Amino acid sequence: MFESLFEKAEASVENRLGELGNRVLIGIPFIAALGFAAASFSSYANRNYGPEIGNLIVAGGFVLLGFVVALVVKLRKRPIGASFEAKEEPKTEEPSKTGPSFLEDDKVMSIVSAAAPIVLPAMLRTASKNWPLILAAAAGLYVVSRSESAGSTPQSPPQA
Repeated sequence: MFESLFEKAEASVENRLGELGNRVLIGIPFIAALGFAAASFSSYANRNYGPEIGNLIVAGGFVLLGFVVALVVKLRKRPIGASFEAKEEPKTEEPSKTGPSFLEDDKVMSIVSAAAPIVLPAMLRTASKNWPLILAAAAGLYVVSRSESAGSTPQSPPQA
C-alpha cells in the first residue's frame, strides 16, 4: 500500500540530490575562477596602492560581493507576487512564540524517513574513511564550545 509512496519519495530525493550534485559540479569552476580573480586583484591593488590600502580594497570588494549575494538569496526566497503586493491577510490562529518545528511537517518527515536508509549507510562509509578529519572537527567544536562557555563566566586575574 505504501510502496508506491516510498518509491515516489525515493525518486524525489534522488532527483533533488542529482540536481544538487549538478549544481555543485557547475559551481566548482566558478569558485576557482573567483579565487584566481581575487588573487589577481589583490596583487594589482597591493602593487598600485600599497599593502594596507590594497587589502582594504579587496576586503571591501568581498563585502560588496557578500551584500549582492545576500540580496539575491533574499529575493529568491520571496514569493514572486510578494514584491508587488503588500497586503496583510488576517490571521485566524494566534502565532506561537517559537513557531512550528521543521520536523513537524508531514512531507519533510516522509522524505527524511524515505531517505534515511539510503543516506545513513553512505554517511557511515564516508565517516569511517575520514575518521581523523571528523575527530579533528569534533575536537575543534569541543574547544570552541568550551572557550565560549569559559568566556561568559567571570574569572579572577592571575596571581603573580
